[in-house]
Amino acid sequence: MAVYRSVGELPRKRHVQFRRPDGGLYAEELMGAEGFSGPSALLYHRHLPTAIVAAATVGPPVGGDLRDNAPLLPRHLRSHDLPVGGDLVTGRQLLLGNADVLLSVVAADADSGLYRNAIGDELVYVESGSGRLESVFGVLEVSAGDYVVIPT
Repeated sequence: MAVYRSVGELPRKRHVQFRRPDGGLYAEELMGAEGFSGPSALLYHRHLPTAIVAAATVGPPVGGDLRDNAPLLPRHLRSHDLPVGGDLVTGRQLLLGNADVLLSVVAADADSGLYRNAIGDELVYVESGSGRLESVFGVLEVSAGDYVVIPT
């Protein structure tokens, strides 16, 4: 059964011309993990979502060298001893990882620029402080104790 959630101004029905107050057209985008089947979101943009400003690779987290841990032993990760600074994206410091998952930590003290992970989902745990996630789905205020899942 489809679940619909509407936020903001919408056309009377889907996939029709939807005009901005200035007479121009909103750009329609269907976003989903499985193309045209499965759960999806229909988004309307003031500007074309394909009109990107720049695309650049974000390097690996600081300390991005992974090595085998055989045998697997218990570890005490003293993440609170790591330096404070940077933003959520470029300030990450790698703790653990494998071919599928990277576990990083950052004590961010700066805003991040525009960022999109085109390879995998992001899961952010906010241990302390607060933040603001701005996406095509709107604005999400986050604070201590929140888990934020950001799909690819």
